[in-house]
Amino acid sequence: MQTGTSKFALTGRSQQLDPRIHAFRPDLADIALADRLFAAHFASSILRFCATPFTAIRLSPDGEQTSELLHDEGFSVLDVTGDWAWGWSAHDHYVGYVASNDLALEKSERLCTNVHADPIAVARRFLGMAYVWGGRGGAGIDCSGLVQRSFAEGGFDVPRDSDLQREHFGQFVDPASASAGDLVFFPGHVGILTGNDTLLHATRHHGRVVKEPLSDVTARILLKHQQGIVAVKRSSNSV
Repeated sequence: MQTGTSKFALTGRSQQLDPRIHAFRPDLADIALADRLFAAHFASSILRFCATPFTAIRLSPDGEQTSELLHDEGFSVLDVTGDWAWGWSAHDHYVGYVASNDLALEKSERLCTNVHADPIAVARRFLGMAYVWGGRGGAGIDCSGLVQRSFAEGGFDVPRDSDLQREHFGQFVDPASASAGDLVFFPGHVGILTGNDTLLHATRHHGRVVKEPLSDVTARILLKHQQGIVAVKRSSNSV
């Protein structure tokens, strides 16, 4: 999958890129980054699809799970070495390693979204699911995975991690004006506000997806951090 003698011009210094969403290693990088950094080799990706109910996306081969690929979701492969494919998930460009045997040439069915899906209603379907770092609803789910899945069914492209969601998704609103469907951000955490000041979120504290009073979550966060709620954001279809 490595390119041949493609020529490009790189002017100025290499830019600081986020390795979570930009595919580059010391030995290889995505050809789309050729105008932004120096690399020993560049490659064009080949699209493959998750052939299993779910599979982990890992930081390194056999390393920590950072996200999850679900059945029929696309994975853009830049390199295959041994049992591992390196690339990014097609829906959010999240970079990592996937077991190559879990990928197929074609998907088995067409994935679709419901533009009228209520993110709160979608999130409620995950209530009780185990909290798993890096999960998106396969082996379990984490806080930002729950947000991503809940809004994706309504056709929204939501980043994978909570800091990226806070920076790139929705519009900031005054916490005093927060309403159902808004995202509430804490240091390293995010949840979906439902009615009556209740937060629906995947939490390591309870080990699962729960609904609980927003005040309880804020108080618990303040035991470890100087600030509780750091931002509230609203999508265009919040209810």
